Amino acid sequence: MRGRYATLVAGRTATHYRMADTLVLVAPGLLALPSHDVAAMRSLSTLAQYAGAPERGAHGIAAALLASLGVDTRTPPAPLAMLGAGGDPRDDYVLRADPVQLLADRDRIVLVQTIDDLSADDANRLVRMLDRHFDPDGLRFEAVRPNAWFARRAQAANVVTTPPDAARGRKLRESMPDGPEGDTWKRWQNEIEMMLHDHPINLAREARGALAISGIWFSGGGRISDVAPLPPLVVAAAPTRLGDLARGIAASAGTTSASNDDFEQLMARESGANRDVSRLAVLADARDLDARWLAPALERLAAQRLAALHLVADGNGTTATWTARAPRFWRRWVARASRRAFAIPAPSDE
Repeated sequence: MRGRYATLVAGRTATHYRMADTLVLVAPGLLALPSHDVAAMRSLSTLAQYAGAPERGAHGIAAALLASLGVDTRTPPAPLAMLGAGGDPRDDYVLRADPVQLLADRDRIVLVQTIDDLSADDANRLVRMLDRHFDPDGLRFEAVRPNAWFARRAQAANVVTTPPDAARGRKLRESMPDGPEGDTWKRWQNEIEMMLHDHPINLAREARGALAISGIWFSGGGRISDVAPLPPLVVAAAPTRLGDLARGIAASAGTTSASNDDFEQLMARESGANRDVSRLAVLADARDLDARWLAPALERLAAQRLAALHLVADGNGTTATWTARAPRFWRRWVARASRRAFAIPAPSDE
């Protein structure tokens, strides 16, 4: 599976820095914000001056996060996310199992979005239903939180999957499970869609104007034992899907994470006696990026107190990473003298 997963997420060459000098900021949804909101974030123009053109990612924001840390991109994110959400992957084969809404759009079916607003009772009811149905197949489901679902089994799956953010808005047939067991997993996804159709929980959600859950999206499978040694990492991350991955990396590496740090707290925190750690912040709201995170990070970079800064962002089917290094005097002068517009990368062609 490790080799097959590499075919899915490979494509970005990881660059290694002295980890104590590296800060990674992850802003999910930044590229989908209204253009006037992005234009108002003045620190983005400074980043554009220091970093230049971003590196585009074709395999989702989790893969871009791993690559920005210099982590082997064959690393399966699902067992790390389960660990970071507070679950215990043991040595099971674990996949993300995200509730999603699928809709017909003209002549195709598209993944509209993941569903994050389930109550604990509704999540548990749906998980129990799925467990009963798939028990003969050895597949079990677990909602560690209402917005953190996983599927697990003892046997590894020889399947290639696509993360939901990379599949969103695209033709689903190009993002469905593939590989030797791909047909089995596609059949299971179809069975789940039929089980969810007109389910009482969905009828109740539609009655109050909430999005119906029309499918479960599998991705990122592997075992925690598949994870290679990870770099020391201090993390600030909200309890979101991507935040779970960040906290799981920190837990696997034996370093620390918190959910409520600001920039200065994150930079001041240590991992025990080890000061040689990278810093990673996964934002819950991309609109917090400018004043709370990126502006002070760029000040530290300009003062030569940070060697490398990565901004990882996504939205509208695009993932991009900007990398800036401590600028020389002339570049700092140019950045102050002329404001360079921050350009949102155009969505990739389908």
